[in-house]
Amino acid sequence: MQFVTLYTVDPAAAAKGPPSGEHMAAMMKKINAALASGKLIVTAPVGKRTDSAARVTLKGGEYTVETAPDVGSVLLGAMGVSICAADSKEQMIEESKSLLTDMGDGTIELIGLAFPAMTKESQAAAAPGGALTNGVIPYINVEGAAQASEFYQKAFGAKEIARMPAQDGKRVMHCHMEINGGSLMMSDPFPEHGFPYAPSSGVTMQLVVKDGETWWKRAVDAGCTVTMPLERAFWGDRYGRLADPFGINWAINEPA
Repeated sequence: MQFVTLYTVDPAAAAKGPPSGEHMAAMMKKINAALASGKLIVTAPVGKRTDSAARVTLKGGEYTVETAPDVGSVLLGAMGVSICAADSKEQMIEESKSLLTDMGDGTIELIGLAFPAMTKESQAAAAPGGALTNGVIPYINVEGAAQASEFYQKAFGAKEIARMPAQDGKRVMHCHMEINGGSLMMSDPFPEHGFPYAPSSGVTMQLVVKDGETWWKRAVDAGCTVTMPLERAFWGDRYGRLADPFGINWAINEPA
């Protein structure tokens, strides 16, 4: 999950003047650590609305531009506005408490993002024509897409490229994974929107690899069920079939 965090310094604390050099150094150390870990995606101070902000509106084909109201205008201190990543709202609340310990008296408001923040890196990974978006891309519907992502990372060495959580905070609206150099996309069922769960049938995800034994052992050790042993097939390749805990069929194919 991703959250916009808005920090407003307490008026009484702001009246005392800017923070000391030692205070700023401690905050920057925490900010740099959060950026390096991926918990903090972007952060910046925010200026006075009357100096730099505006409201742009389109209605009935006509644009209007207004000066932002002066109500509540304040130079936000410390981190200002940020986009942060956390596993849950509860975790983000605890992170906010930790931040306030260093930032000082003030308020952090949390606003959950409906979709992940778009960055240049994530846009490039999902751009049409990219290495991960060519050809036909399987899109599967599984019960427990978040758990399936974790399982595929363990069983098939998958890498999660992007995830869009649903607004209920429990299901996954969209997950883009890379497996063996190709893309696999999936989501949880959404029966209330016309996408109920339907068991997979007649479809096999085939992995063509150089070292079939390594891929096979990793998948079996992770919890896949063998439905056809990995053996030399009549056409010359080593071939075997597996079923994962989410009802998806897989094949390991090592060319002769």
